Amino acid sequence: MAYVDDLVMIAIVDMFPEAHNKLSSMMMRAGGVAEWSSQHNSPLEYSKLVLVDFAHRCSPKQREALRLPQIEIQPLVSTKYLGVIFNQNLEWKEQHAQAIGKGASWTMQIRRLTRPSWGLTPGNARRLYISVTIPRVLYAIDVWCVPPYIDGQRQRGTAKVTGQLATVQRSGALVITGSLCTSATDVLDATAFLLPTPNLADKWCHRVATRLVMLPKEHPLHRIVQNKITGKIKRHKSPLNCLLAAYRHNPREIEKIPVTVRNPAHQGILPFAISIAGSREDSIREAEHANEEIQVFADGLAIDRKVGVAAILTRAGSPPHVLHLHMGPESKHTIHEAELVGILLAMHLISTEKYRSTTFVLGVDNQVALKAFQSTLRNPGHHLAREALQIANQVQK
Repeated sequence: MAYVDDLVMIAIVDMFPEAHNKLSSMMMRAGGVAEWSSQHNSPLEYSKLVLVDFAHRCSPKQREALRLPQIEIQPLVSTKYLGVIFNQNLEWKEQHAQAIGKGASWTMQIRRLTRPSWGLTPGNARRLYISVTIPRVLYAIDVWCVPPYIDGQRQRGTAKVTGQLATVQRSGALVITGSLCTSATDVLDATAFLLPTPNLADKWCHRVATRLVMLPKEHPLHRIVQNKITGKIKRHKSPLNCLLAAYRHNPREIEKIPVTVRNPAHQGILPFAISIAGSREDSIREAEHANEEIQVFADGLAIDRKVGVAAILTRAGSPPHVLHLHMGPESKHTIHEAELVGILLAMHLISTEKYRSTTFVLGVDNQVALKAFQSTLRNPGHHLAREALQIANQVQK
């Protein structure tokens, strides 16, 4: 069973009549919303439909009603969607007023619970303010308020809303500390252990930006975030553009650990056999007596505070093939990561050979890297082992 709610249809054209024709077609055409509604026993509530014609505030375009066979919908100045109020000029005055109203309302509710003779202690009042009031006030702040500072410069349009948020936080700090109304705002924030309002907004925006660049490739927003980072827009920047430009996170430098790497029932089932020698001498003896047609050896190490890795493939009657990589400084990479990169390079060398009815042996001097293939592959660096397994499965086929 499935439920559909908060559906939005968008038509981007030059004139509003053309946009209305497209929206009407989406509703009434064969296979459209109306037909889907009747076929899936999910009747539409036409009285709840809302129309907003978005345009620049200086645009002279006239806004007309959208006519459907069932109802005529008049355009509204603003409407709420997923908890955010969208204005027809894509301004956020209504959303700012709603956020400030929520903050004042919840602060007043906490004030009622913190009477001098009975009620919450300052610690519990602070915990309630942080866990309830702040999330409700700053909900979707990355959409309706750009980061206060970009490259150390304060952004236009943020002074008023941050000042209003500071007023709400001042009321909350007064409730928490029980101080006099004439107390300085900075002293109240420090006494209540609250971040100043610009820093608090910056923290919430930074958290959202970090989550966006950490999205895996399978996520629908991954490609959008990549395009916003690579492209440069001078005019009509979206909130996503401002957010990513403020913090300059590079998705390529962030390791993404997938939620589900493989079927847990297949853990330990590998396309190759792993043999770990009991001692260094046994390992050397095993490598000397290896009779596989193709032999590959990989190793990673750190020298002069730099991490590098190399892999070499040898085959009788053919020159050796070598791959090497300088990963970067030792402060950003580990030997464990280098060993896994070495295995990955070795797998790439094997994949370039004619491997039909051919035997391979891969030598690595790190037991932790080998044991990673028998784990759930959800620890740091294990995305490299996952890539190596994918190549190995292709070679096996």
